[in-house]
Amino acid sequence: MRLRGIRSALALPWVLLWGCTDAPPGSEVNLAEVQLVNLNGAQERLLEGDKRVRVVNFWATWCAPCREEMPDLQALDAMLDPNRYQVVGVTVDRDLNLVREFMLKYDIRFRQLSDPAMALAAEKLQVNAFPETFLVDTDGRVVKRVVGSQPWADPDYVRSFLGPLAAGAGAQP
Repeated sequence: MRLRGIRSALALPWVLLWGCTDAPPGSEVNLAEVQLVNLNGAQERLLEGDKRVRVVNFWATWCAPCREEMPDLQALDAMLDPNRYQVVGVTVDRDLNLVREFMLKYDIRFRQLSDPAMALAAEKLQVNAFPETFLVDTDGRVVKRVVGSQPWADPDYVRSFLGPLAAGAGAQP
């Protein structure tokens, strides 16, 4: 029993270091050509072909931290300059009716796509916990990822998350 506690304590610094690496898992995947399905069932490119920085959040309606984080992501979407940034939700739910009901109930309006088989989430980006959020540069490369609910409505946190991609963003990214 004591060994398990020591092993867990030793694993924590590695988990924290993994979250701070320059090349996060999935960074070799270029998201520029990725196609997903929108909530109406139509195919769409994840990045829509323009040159905006994306904040891509993987979530599910059955995930309590995901549900709690959604209003802050909506606030983030309203805070960011839509000519430079886009917030995109990618649900892994299989039932899109539940997702649409959730979006309506909580007035979530930022762009949503679906990855029910988790072909992108698990297979390409190695997502294994929800919510997980990726910062994607204008070329479609993952430059940062964070696991867990984040304070997206906090401008200071947003500036630190965007890092160099917030350059020239002024007081409001």
